[in-house]
Amino acid sequence: MFRRMTRERYLSDAELARFMAAVRARRHVNQPRDYAFFALLANTGLRPSEARALTRGDVRIGKRVWIRVARLHRKHAPKPITDLVLSKPVAVIVKAYVEKLPADAKLFNFTKRQSGRLFHYYRNKAGIAASYRLYAMRHSFGLRLWRQTKDLRLIQGVMGHVRLKASATYVHVGIERLRDVVETLGTVA
Repeated sequence: MFRRMTRERYLSDAELARFMAAVRARRHVNQPRDYAFFALLANTGLRPSEARALTRGDVRIGKRVWIRVARLHRKHAPKPITDLVLSKPVAVIVKAYVEKLPADAKLFNFTKRQSGRLFHYYRNKAGIAASYRLYAMRHSFGLRLWRQTKDLRLIQGVMGHVRLKASATYVHVGIERLRDVVETLGTVA
């Protein structure tokens, strides 16, 4: 059966906006790096490990800005999408950050633990519940993609899921949200 996605696994649009506002508001030497990192996670569905593995050479800047993601490909799984085009707002953020880096540099030179701590720092600044983890950024994108397209195969390719069952978790979130909305509607008798 499908695994249910609980509320703590994704950020609402308002929470995501507060989170990104907290990242933008920070005055620190690493703020551009943090902003680019979290903008990529929230708007591409990258796994945090995939984002941390990106190098300057993985970012293609031309008429459009896109990134090449190193994803695991298994023999019997559909081929995941490895070239992701960035939306214009995210492209501006990433381009501004990347252009200052040397040609062979890693984009985000921090560890798994450091990226988790950064998320917790900004999560607390934004006033978001402590139950959320870094992967909530990825799940938030998956849910937004489901709401926009209703296409599980597209979600599977973009998110790099091996099985369609993994992509189907976003359908349950949509159904739970529908139930919540219907319950808040008044009845007409």
